[in-house]
Amino acid sequence: MHIDFKALTIDLTPEIRSYATSKVEMLTKLLQNVDEENIQFEVALERNQSQKTGEVFRADITVHAGGEKTHAVGHGETVEAAIDEAKDELTRRLRRGKGKRLAALREGGARIKKMMRFWE
Repeated sequence: MHIDFKALTIDLTPEIRSYATSKVEMLTKLLQNVDEENIQFEVALERNQSQKTGEVFRADITVHAGGEKTHAVGHGETVEAAIDEAKDELTRRLRRGKGKRLAALREGGARIKKMMRFWE
């Protein structure tokens, strides 16, 4: 697993880096069929300079796992809130993809079973 950080308009402190790393590492359990060395995360953090209040921080998290790429964006009043929102969105997308793959596998297995019964 490899994590690339990009801090465009903020200083990337060790605290922010460790917080983002811990949140991103939680996502690896959803990527069970991919080898650990084939997983790459890209985390981009930035602050909107023109906006003074509200959700001024943005976090982009992209996962390259095997041949698939999944991306999520989060906004928040703090960097941590933006990272949490992006992680939650990415979790939702990864779970949805995993569910689609399992449903297709089960449907294919049911069709094969039906064909095997016909041959008997």
